[in-house]
Amino acid sequence: MKSISIFILFGLFSASALASNDFKCSVLDAYTLGDNGKIIQSSNVAKSALGKEFTVNRQTGQITGGGFVNTMSGQMPKVLDHLPSENGYKAITIYKPNFTVDYLQINEHLNVAKKPFIYKGAWGTTVTGLCTYF
Repeated sequence: MKSISIFILFGLFSASALASNDFKCSVLDAYTLGDNGKIIQSSNVAKSALGKEFTVNRQTGQITGGGFVNTMSGQMPKVLDHLPSENGYKAITIYKPNFTVDYLQINEHLNVAKKPFIYKGAWGTTVTGLCTYF
C-alpha cells in the first residue's frame, strides 16, 4: 500500500512539473507589414530579429531576452492556456490607453519536440520560429 501511494504521489509531481515548464524560443523568420499591405522580410527591423532567442514564463506569459518585451509600461500579459492538449498556449498584453497589443501563440498541442510559435509585437514586427520546453 505504501509503495502504491509513493508511486501515485511521484506521478502527480511529475505531471505538475511537466505542466509548469517554461519555453525557450528561437526566431527563424521575421517580417513587418508594409504600407502597401504586403509583408516585408527585408526591413532592418525584421532582419535584426532573426536568430534571436527568448524565454517565456509559462505561468505569467512574460517574455525575456532577445530584445523582446511584452511588459512595457508595467502591463503584464494575460495567459490563455486552456486545454493545452487541444489548443496552443496563448498570451496577450493590451497596452492602454492606445490599446496596442502583443500576442504570442505557441502550438503546444502538436506532438513534436519543437513547437512552432508566432509573436506579434505592439511595435509592428511579427516573428515566427520554434520553442522547446526547458
